[in-house]
Amino acid sequence: MRGFFSSSVALLAAVAATGPALASAAEPFVASGDPATFERSLECLAQAVYYEARSESDDGQRAVAQVVLNRVRHPSYPRSVCGVVYQGSHRATGCQFTFTCDGSMNAGVEPYAWDRARRIAEAALRGDVYRPVGLATNYHTTAIRPYWAPSLVPQVTLGSHIFYRRPGSGGTSGAFVQAPADDEADPSFRPAYAVARTERRRPGRPTRDRYAPRPVLEIPVVERPVLMRTLSGRQAASSGPSRPQQRTAAAVRSGPRVTIQGGIRVARGGATNASN
Repeated sequence: MRGFFSSSVALLAAVAATGPALASAAEPFVASGDPATFERSLECLAQAVYYEARSESDDGQRAVAQVVLNRVRHPSYPRSVCGVVYQGSHRATGCQFTFTCDGSMNAGVEPYAWDRARRIAEAALRGDVYRPVGLATNYHTTAIRPYWAPSLVPQVTLGSHIFYRRPGSGGTSGAFVQAPADDEADPSFRPAYAVARTERRRPGRPTRDRYAPRPVLEIPVVERPVLMRTLSGRQAASSGPSRPQQRTAAAVRSGPRVTIQGGIRVARGGATNASN
């Protein structure tokens, strides 16, 4: 009886752990069949995966891609992948994904990391669903605590990111009914927005490419001639005796040094008089 009860509790715990995640999993995303539109969606999604989760595992990158696609299907967000990724990037504040307005896109990309992000983004656009994230629409790194976090429901912590879904009916599958747009904005103009915020912080300051060679400045050094003088014989003679000679003369002038040894006075050093 005890064994049956223990197994029943374990089964209920397993169902409780897996049931909500399975019930709230997103539907496979259906991307546009137009090759040009699909390529634009892929470019924007790959940028989000690369700049937001470049150092994360494959699962961590799949989670970020799933959040972007969840937003596309929620009526609170734009209807296209590029629209979601670059939402608010034309403003100094308010960009939804930080890399679109903090200058991160000014630097070059790492080829291997970009290929990995693009592969994961393409799989997500073709229907791959990362179920642990469920219907999450927000996330942040574990290093910060944004003001909006308490108003959402934590879904899962993966790598250095915490993912959240909306509370109430807004976080259920019935709310994700928005159909993706048939067209995507051309993402080629988007990197221009990446510099807008940085330039506004430092008005009038010229910008320089991160990998441009720095100018080499040569500082002229004025060489001054070294003047050396030699003393003539007369000058050397008038300059007086050398330091050892001065010490000897001082010892002579100071007289003998007298000590008493065994009752006998002993005089050392000093000048002697031959007449004594």
